[in-house]
Amino acid sequence: AYCPRCGTALSDAEVAMGYADVEDPSVYMLFRIVEATDPSLVGASMLGWTTTPWTLISNTGLAVSADAAYVVVEHAGERLVLAEAQKDAVLPGDPVVAGPVPGASLVGTRYEPLYPNVEGAHRVVAADFVSLEDGTGVVHLAPAFGPEDLVIGRREGWRTFKPIDGEGRFTGEAPTFVRGLFFKDADEPITADLRSRGLLLRAETLVHAYPLCWRCDTPLLYIARSSWYARTTAVKDRLLAVNE
Repeated sequence: AYCPRCGTALSDAEVAMGYADVEDPSVYMLFRIVEATDPSLVGASMLGWTTTPWTLISNTGLAVSADAAYVVVEHAGERLVLAEAQKDAVLPGDPVVAGPVPGASLVGTRYEPLYPNVEGAHRVVAADFVSLEDGTGVVHLAPAFGPEDLVIGRREGWRTFKPIDGEGRFTGEAPTFVRGLFFKDADEPITADLRSRGLLLRAETLVHAYPLCWRCDTPLLYIARSSWYARTTAVKDRLLAVNE
């Protein structure tokens, strides 16, 4: 966890000090399938969910639960793939047109990236952390902004795409319309962009606990950063002598 205003990393204890209930987006978005083991899925969309739309700029993969059942649902002329367990919560009343199928059969499915970034990425993988109690059972992965995502990204050989600087602002690697924006301020324009391209199912809000910096109340940024470790024991005697 990193505070872009203070410019410092925070320990787990410091993060725990700053949790507060905040209102955040709750966004359902479409990832259009371009290649699948089952050819009938081409043209359908994996239905993802996130409370951090700003991370969608860095999406490089989707995760499903290998053992869970998934279905294809007809909605407003679209075919959407999501976990059977979440169908009634997300799309009540809409007809199931295919499935159930095990999540394992979706692994390897390729989709059109929401925002082009990493060559050779943008495919479905299996992960044991996928929840079937909220969301859609389809987890969006942005390896630069989550420890579990980073592990998968490294395993799959995806470059860690990180278009955000030390002040929490989007850099020139990001699409033009968000460059220079503070990461939390990009939620709304990204949601609007997805809506304009027909890639948004719906956008709502929810209240949940989010960590703020205990010093300045700035939203914390979970971000992969390079780290260096100094062998201070190698210069311990010299340090003590100089201190004297």
